[in-house]
Amino acid sequence: MSRSISPRLRLERERTAIRPFAARDLEELLALRIANRAFLEPYESRRDERFYTADGQARELRLDREAWTTGQGYGFAVLDITGSVDRLIGRVALANVVLGSWRNATLGYWIDEASGSRGHATEAVLLTLRFAFDELGLHRVQPAVMPRNARSIRVVEKCGFRDEGLALRYLQINGAWEDHRIYAMTEEEWRARRR
Repeated sequence: MSRSISPRLRLERERTAIRPFAARDLEELLALRIANRAFLEPYESRRDERFYTADGQARELRLDREAWTTGQGYGFAVLDITGSVDRLIGRVALANVVLGSWRNATLGYWIDEASGSRGHATEAVLLTLRFAFDELGLHRVQPAVMPRNARSIRVVEKCGFRDEGLALRYLQINGAWEDHRIYAMTEEEWRARRR
């Protein structure tokens, strides 16, 4: 079952906003992906050269729109809203969304290296959790983080995720099967945190 969510949805905190990606983001997204290629490679699936082209990023935007339409995933542009104009600085996404009796999703995110350590990732994740629990009605959200990714571990800890343990050889990252710590938050934990 898919949910009808407005493509004009926008959620904000102090420094950061999230909204669905739009076709107009293509140029800025491509520039951001190219600028952060070396920074992100150790933490992502191996990408071929086409990924770093306008056609490759247009395909990513199309896949995000299709996932929204089917209710299987929700990718958001992460925006720095501290200047006179919003600036695209990353992506946060709920993927593998399953409703029904499970009501679960995985969470992934990345922030531009030059924009890191300013609280944007934490704010973007908190906004995504608000969307997941308050808009989608999910019961559980779970990010998986490589133990060596100290920045991401700080983000999930600041957001209040619970560490559920180590999953061996969980995801293939940059060509190698990497262990990941599994974190989770349930709707009950989200509500208790907001009180």
